[in-house]
Amino acid sequence: MDTFFIYLGLGLMVILFLTGAPLAVAFSLGAGIIAFWVMGLPLANFGQIFFAAIHSYPLLACPFFILAGTLILRSGGMEPLRDFMQCMVGHWRGGLAVATIVFAAFLGSISGSSAACLAILGTILVPILVQAGYDRPFASGMAVTSAELGLLIPPSLFFILFGAMNQISIADLFMSGVGPGLLCAFLMCLVAVFLARRRNYPTVPKASWAERWRATVRVFPVLLMPVIVLGGIYGGFFSPTQAAAVSVFYSIIVGVLVYRVLTWPGIMTSLVETVKISSMIYLMIIGGDLLSKILAYLEIPQMIAESVVALNLGPLSFLLVVELLLLVMGFFFSSIPMVIIVLPLFLPSVNQLGIDPVFYGALMVLDALIGEITPPMGPQLWIAAPICKEKMGAIIREAWPFLGAMTAALLLTTFFPGIALFLVNIFR
Repeated sequence: MDTFFIYLGLGLMVILFLTGAPLAVAFSLGAGIIAFWVMGLPLANFGQIFFAAIHSYPLLACPFFILAGTLILRSGGMEPLRDFMQCMVGHWRGGLAVATIVFAAFLGSISGSSAACLAILGTILVPILVQAGYDRPFASGMAVTSAELGLLIPPSLFFILFGAMNQISIADLFMSGVGPGLLCAFLMCLVAVFLARRRNYPTVPKASWAERWRATVRVFPVLLMPVIVLGGIYGGFFSPTQAAAVSVFYSIIVGVLVYRVLTWPGIMTSLVETVKISSMIYLMIIGGDLLSKILAYLEIPQMIAESVVALNLGPLSFLLVVELLLLVMGFFFSSIPMVIIVLPLFLPSVNQLGIDPVFYGALMVLDALIGEITPPMGPQLWIAAPICKEKMGAIIREAWPFLGAMTAALLLTTFFPGIALFLVNIFR
């Protein structure tokens, strides 16, 4: 009888997923059947389990960072940041493409959200690139891939989720994302310059030093935000959650007092968006936490660990196998359930093989982000098509070279752990 309800719960999850039901609903209903009928968990205890799943101080950073990102996007500072990048590198062949990638990397350190980065890139920089003579599919493919830097370069919502749910230092995870994130940005810039030169994309007139100085002065308040947030965390002045709250107040100050663009309706709109996004994430955490308890009850993590031991894999081989598995899963699944459900499954094996969990987290978050853009499931592709006003097939075709750069960064970080751990080792 227990076996029947186990298969019933797992089958219900698969059916709900295939029919397009919210993943939180699929996880909760499927796992709930197993918890009630197999584990004998009373219905009255479900509320306590759901509350305990999100009753975490580090998880408070999620809504604060989301709110800070939505506020800074309405603060009036995005145009100065765009102009600053254009003044500095727009006169190079491929300079505007490089500026877009650098812009995305910097925007990621402000918002921590790939969707927010993609919205800005698609609505502001893609039209600029097209107007400057770049092909729209190229601009769109570069935008959708570079937007992923927002979930790798800190502050990253994925690092917050992974750290909070598995008792891993979020500050260490933040630091571990800096090296791989910058390496991704650098390799993507090389790809952009190569393609721009090969296709002979045009340049913009070289800015004078006076214009560069004015652009720097205008953008300085925005440039200061990640310095305050990340410097405060690594300097020990406040925790990641407190840093998220500080970033909210700073975004309001920049938007209201510096650029004088942020209005009360804009703040209210940002709050509404934050509630929507945070609710989605928390519901996913609740469903994922219940499912993880079911998987632990069924001893799935132990079975995986025993399978790894039986294969006699070393740390490097293990990481490469898991990376390949996640890349394949990325064709069909969104990155959020992979971070919440799949990554913790391998943690017993990670600890058994002596792999630093922070290093593992940095690698696998990057791996999951690549899956955000791989067809047919890649959720970012579905978002990018209407924002960039381009067909999905054309976006995918132009995104492959940049996905190759991200994959190269993943492999380099795997073989050279210092790329991810050099800052962690300094501040530990």
